[in-house]
Amino acid sequence: MAFLEYVTKEAFAPFGTVIELPDSAKEGFYVVEREEGSPWRIGVFRYSNRSVRQFECHPYSKESFEPLKGISVLLVAEHEKPEDYHAFLLDKPICLKKGVWHQVLSLTAEAEVKITENLEVSSEFYSPEKPIWIGTCM
Repeated sequence: MAFLEYVTKEAFAPFGTVIELPDSAKEGFYVVEREEGSPWRIGVFRYSNRSVRQFECHPYSKESFEPLKGISVLLVAEHEKPEDYHAFLLDKPICLKKGVWHQVLSLTAEAEVKITENLEVSSEFYSPEKPIWIGTCM
């Protein structure tokens, strides 16, 4: 069982980066994440699931999750330890490292995230021994 964590630069570092301006930023445009050599795509993922039966990872590409609607929990685990997952309240946009196991849950009736990823994505899947679920009072 994982405890719900807030997305901070330090807490999320093993899994990826928080998409935010650097502390030293003034005015202007800043590239905060880059993937060299691959065309990419933007999508919107709508979901209402309160349980997870399967995690996925993309061993050769990064992937961003940017909350748009509802309240989401992002489950993540390092590639070598898929059973040792962390649960983050997805209240900031993030970019996952290559090979990080992930899945999202909704704390509201429905949620949406914007996803940016490579145009061609290879996926691997991991099924935990028991489904992971989340309950709410909403």
